[in-house]
Amino acid sequence: MAGVSSTPAPALPPDDVIREILLRLPPHPACLLRVSLVCKHWRRLVRDPGFLRGVRARHRHRPPLLGFFDRLATFVPAGQPPDRVAAAHFSELEGGRWRVLGCHHGRVLLCTRLTVPLRLQVWDPMTGTRKCFQAPQHPRHATNVVIRGSLICGAGVHGRCSVGEEDCRSGPFRVVYLFPGHEINSMFSAVYYSHTASWGDLVPMTVPKIGSFVGMEPSILLGNAVHWLSCWSQDRSILGFDLDTNQIYHEDLPRDCGIPYDCYQIFKARFGGLLGVAALRGLHIHLFELALNSGGSMTWVEYRSVDLAKLLPPAEPIGSPPPPGETRMGFDEDGNTIFLKLSNGIFQLHLASLKLNKVVQQGVSLSLMIPYRSFYVEGGQGFDNRANDGAGR
Repeated sequence: MAGVSSTPAPALPPDDVIREILLRLPPHPACLLRVSLVCKHWRRLVRDPGFLRGVRARHRHRPPLLGFFDRLATFVPAGQPPDRVAAAHFSELEGGRWRVLGCHHGRVLLCTRLTVPLRLQVWDPMTGTRKCFQAPQHPRHATNVVIRGSLICGAGVHGRCSVGEEDCRSGPFRVVYLFPGHEINSMFSAVYYSHTASWGDLVPMTVPKIGSFVGMEPSILLGNAVHWLSCWSQDRSILGFDLDTNQIYHEDLPRDCGIPYDCYQIFKARFGGLLGVAALRGLHIHLFELALNSGGSMTWVEYRSVDLAKLLPPAEPIGSPPPPGETRMGFDEDGNTIFLKLSNGIFQLHLASLKLNKVVQQGVSLSLMIPYRSFYVEGGQGFDNRANDGAGR
């Protein structure tokens, strides 16, 4: 039509240009979520595994902490609204039917409660993908009790992922599973291999006081061995499972010199990938590591004692510790940090720098702290628009 401009609409930039722009966004938990809500095309771009590899390569650190699971699959987000992930994004498994056994590289290991046989599930909350399979059991002794369980990436050797943590979440995995036998103080171990969708052989073993091994604390992986903290009654120790030999072993916790510690947490020590223990008494945390003594045996050595109250400025007091037995600690393998649930909220202690900061406000009820990290959250309810109510949920 005469007099009307027919200038075509400007062409959209190529996908490669869009990716390069998006890669320069800060690695904040909510950034990629907001990008994914712009349009379907951008959502496909940020869900591409190659894009996530680029995010990791550019920012050169672990995925951000999104929050914590407790043992009954309740999720408490970290951070402040509106930039924290909404708890509703993780709520589909709430209701008490599932228990969380641990998280590893963006996936969550869960186990059903009070069913025979038990069922396990490996769930990726970011993509919604899940793998369900039946727990092993002795042919003459069905049980609904799990002693311990651990999720391990199957793409690498000795705990290292050859394709990177954010990519291994779609790759193979292993599950270490311990359950009681039909005789007193007997139990079995088995390893599930996702690439064959099958369990390995059941390995029987006899242990002293099997009740002391039962617990829900998540594991840590050191070398080719899985470790759990066992704090049942007075039998406080560390339970280990060697993935090469399928054998169980245990290590006593450091002595408390007659004054009991409030709680313990295992972690990766400073040198050589050895085992470390954090022991909390009041607002003082004592850090131990296994070391070789002059007699040629391994012993616990305290290498640092930290007064937590001195790590925060006066304007941000840490508050008073809760009564003994209520304090909880957790460990993040990827971030090399210890989490402490105190009366004033959840705090994060960086073991390398000894920097302390609050990640969840007070008013949180968690029976365990199982940290969950990821770069990407999908879905329309991914971040929290509420005003800061001071609570985790």
